Amino acid sequence: MQRLLDEGRRSTLAWMSGDSGPAAQGMIHDARFSIFGPFGGPSPAGWSDEFAARQAGAAKAFQGSVSSSVELVRSYVTADLVVLVLIERNEVQFAGHARPQPWVLRSTVVYQPDRDGQWKVVHRHADPLLAFRSLDETLKLHAR
Repeated sequence: MQRLLDEGRRSTLAWMSGDSGPAAQGMIHDARFSIFGPFGGPSPAGWSDEFAARQAGAAKAFQGSVSSSVELVRSYVTADLVVLVLIERNEVQFAGHARPQPWVLRSTVVYQPDRDGQWKVVHRHADPLLAFRSLDETLKLHAR
């Protein structure tokens, strides 16, 4: 499990440096991958050229990590499935911002082994919603 956490952190650091390529993709399983990212939008059906272009566009907002840590909240491990529930705490330099900004995500990452027995990400869900908010505040998010 530590290897999966380390690989995930390397991927996150690459992403926060503006890299949406292979280093940021980490151990993604192309055929079965889905993502619910912090910016919203539809989930891809696998890793496509269209999705790669969308990821590259989003990654341009990130210009480097000042600090980064991952807290393992819970894990579920079986012979053919690993689920990691995480809090990712980062300080990130974003394009157009003078100072680094907090980028704290709660995330869930699901891994399955490929045919060679290598663990690959098949789903990632991350959102920046750590603070509790009321029903009315939540409903306002949908009105936008």
